[in-house]
Amino acid sequence: MKLLLGEKMAKNLALNKKKSIILEPKAPYNFDANFYKPSHFPSSDNVWEKEKYWITMIWKSKRLGLKFENTGTVNKPKIKVNIYSQKELSKDFIDSLIPEIRWRFNFDQNISEFCEKFKNDEVLGSIIKKWQGMKPIAANSLYETLIIYLVLQNATVRRSVQMLENLFDRFGGKAKFDGRILSTFWEPKDMARSTEQEIRDLKVGYRAKFFTKITEQFANNEINELTLRKMSKEEVKKEMLKFYGIGSASVEYLLFEDFYFLDSLETIPPWEQKIMSRLIFNQKLVSAKEILEFFEKRYAGWEKLAFHYIWEDIFWKRKYQHIEWLEKEIRL
Repeated sequence: MKLLLGEKMAKNLALNKKKSIILEPKAPYNFDANFYKPSHFPSSDNVWEKEKYWITMIWKSKRLGLKFENTGTVNKPKIKVNIYSQKELSKDFIDSLIPEIRWRFNFDQNISEFCEKFKNDEVLGSIIKKWQGMKPIAANSLYETLIIYLVLQNATVRRSVQMLENLFDRFGGKAKFDGRILSTFWEPKDMARSTEQEIRDLKVGYRAKFFTKITEQFANNEINELTLRKMSKEEVKKEMLKFYGIGSASVEYLLFEDFYFLDSLETIPPWEQKIMSRLIFNQKLVSAKEILEFFEKRYAGWEKLAFHYIWEDIFWKRKYQHIEWLEKEIRL
């Protein structure tokens, strides 16, 4: 049996070199509500504590550990970023990394108009008061995000975690920095050396074909994430639908969470439909069409961001209290 490159990578990397920088996002910026999304799938490449966040990252083929610390406020945001690496990083490298950090954590999108416009809204007002400055953040590269979307397809959270951990173990590895040990993703070329069957042996089922195809697209430079970020919503949507195994619902998540189009609300998956029916209409089930019309009429231009505020708010509540009806809708 041949040794895969991924097997060589699966080891602990000690990231002992540290460089600290201070970055200032556009206000309002809510550190905890941006770096931690309680509705999101938990993956072992990142961890959040109040006003602190750790994540691993690959940039220009270097594996890094990032620690973010909140040193400002919502209206005067300031964030200390500690960058951990195996070797000293050059000034040119840091200079190239900063814009990527600013993009992945959405430091530069201005949502002050949204917060001001809807601060007295009957539905959103109290939520904005709690979470003003909450925005979508990509956190990961587009390739990594697609991997996560694929492990989430038709699976319970427990099953998804298991599949991603198997992939981390084979193709990624672990990084130790700031007293933490977190998983690291891999570069597309690392997985591209494996056959579909070798990936299937990691107990990912039919997704092995999707991983193989999407990885090939990235490894062959058919996709340029930086170019996509400059495109219009319709152009991005067209490009995203070229990905093997990625459907319209996933594309809508990508438009919002990775490319920051705040009005992208065209479909509502069944479980989101059930939860929104309760939260907005206080009914067990309202048609998706009626929910979409509600957001379109009330929050035109900001539909998906408004949805995000309502959605994350109920999951923040769930973090600290038991909500019986919600638990029944969540597949664990």
